[in-house]
Amino acid sequence: MSSQSSFQQAKADISTHNRVSKVWLIPLVALCIGIWMVADNYYNRGPLISIEFQNAEGLEAGKTRVKTLNVDIGVVQSVVLNAQRNGVIVTARLNPQARDLLNNNSLFWVVKPRIGSGGISGLGTLMSGSYIEFVPGEGAESPDEFVGLEQEPITPIGVPGIRVSLEGNKGKSVSVGDPVTYRGFEVGRVEQSDFDVKKRIVHYQIFIRAPYSNLVTDNTYFWNSSGVSFEASAQGIKVNLGSVESLISGGVTFDVPDDLPLGEPIENATIFNLYPDKDSVYEQRKYQFKEFVVLFKDSVRGLSPGAPIEYRGIRIGTVTDISLSLISNSDVESSERRIPVVIRIEPARVGMNNDLAAVSAIAQQMDTWVAQGLKATLKTGSLLTGSLFVDLDFYPVDQDSVIGLVSNKAVIPSVSGSLAQIEQKVFAILDKFEQMPIDVTIDNINQMLSSANVTMGELKKTVAGLNTLLTDKQTQAIPQQINTTLSQLTKMMKSYDAKSPLYGELDQTMNQLQLFLREVRPLIKELNNKPNALIFETQADADPQPKGLNNED
Repeated sequence: MSSQSSFQQAKADISTHNRVSKVWLIPLVALCIGIWMVADNYYNRGPLISIEFQNAEGLEAGKTRVKTLNVDIGVVQSVVLNAQRNGVIVTARLNPQARDLLNNNSLFWVVKPRIGSGGISGLGTLMSGSYIEFVPGEGAESPDEFVGLEQEPITPIGVPGIRVSLEGNKGKSVSVGDPVTYRGFEVGRVEQSDFDVKKRIVHYQIFIRAPYSNLVTDNTYFWNSSGVSFEASAQGIKVNLGSVESLISGGVTFDVPDDLPLGEPIENATIFNLYPDKDSVYEQRKYQFKEFVVLFKDSVRGLSPGAPIEYRGIRIGTVTDISLSLISNSDVESSERRIPVVIRIEPARVGMNNDLAAVSAIAQQMDTWVAQGLKATLKTGSLLTGSLFVDLDFYPVDQDSVIGLVSNKAVIPSVSGSLAQIEQKVFAILDKFEQMPIDVTIDNINQMLSSANVTMGELKKTVAGLNTLLTDKQTQAIPQQINTTLSQLTKMMKSYDAKSPLYGELDQTMNQLQLFLREVRPLIKELNNKPNALIFETQADADPQPKGLNNED
């Protein structure tokens, strides 16, 4: 009994309750942490942007990085084609700190190995792979869609300077990245080039960095300094060489012409004309002018629009047009069917102001100069090219020294050029030559040639006989015989030397001969007086007696 009572007393009391177990707190905390992490990641993640490129070369989702200043700020998540199927859309997730760097002027481009006019770049990506370079811009908006550049910007963002636009007719020798120079110093680069199909001109955008940007004024002119320029004109043949870099790639040069002031500063994006070369700046730039017409009797072959107008070697204008349509029928009759050439007199080329007042002064003075004998003539600028130019100078005053009008333009009288005068003289000589009795002269020449042929035949016979004589053995032996005779004569002359015995005997014989002749001289004299003296005895005459004083005789 006692054991059963004790067993009953030891039995546990079991009761139920509705409280949640503490074990469930662990997954609940984990769920909260997960939700917090998702929310934090959602609200603190970086911006998702899309960049459009022409192609996806070097880009790979999950691997290609987005960098700025060589610091990773994001990664490419996807690369897909755009809706037009002519490019790709690259989606990239950036770091949160890059959010404030995004604005309308932000730039993106793919950095990869490149070789171009601007040099070699992107060699570091040969090992690490291509990446997208990001350059922040300036602005308040933060867009999420951008258009990527196909190559690295020529001018880094933030560099102080000025951008100007150029327009030219020739663009094949200037390309993006070419240098912009000022008197040999590189001061900028060509950033963009575009061809306008409708206007058929090339547009360039160039950047000139500070402080060289202050050199660009409203009187600045730009010209092409690319490579080697070759020009054959009335001034001759010109060859211009640029710098070494411009010889390889090209370039643009600018300066203020010597005959203009420095000018005033310009604003950004000002448009300038791009001239083919430096000489074109002085020849083709805008001058105030007065137009005149010159009527030439000579051929104008070799004269073209743009040819210079000179006064004794100084350029004062430009030829603008050559056309028969400039004159009417009445003008043709009065001008003897001469060729009209329109010229421009430009006062600024001779140091006058480039304004209408100077043009008016030239127009008023032209009447006086023509009355004094001012006339135009065609002259050769280059014998190699045959190019002509118009030369103004004073000639003797005649009836043509009066200004007329053709197409409402004043006419400057003309005279034949030096070449035309030479042609006239040559033609006159040919006319005189044509009037000569050519037939008689030719007959005389034929007779002279016949006589010359006979003489030549006889001369050939004489030469043949002379050759026969010279080839004879006896004739060939004559020189040897002459040498032998001369040798013997030399030996004989040596025997008559003053120291030789023969010379002494000969001298003694000559002395004796002289004595004999002195003794024989009286006998010869006697024989001359009396030839018979050798036969008959000759009596001597009595000696003469001197007369005395007492002699009567």
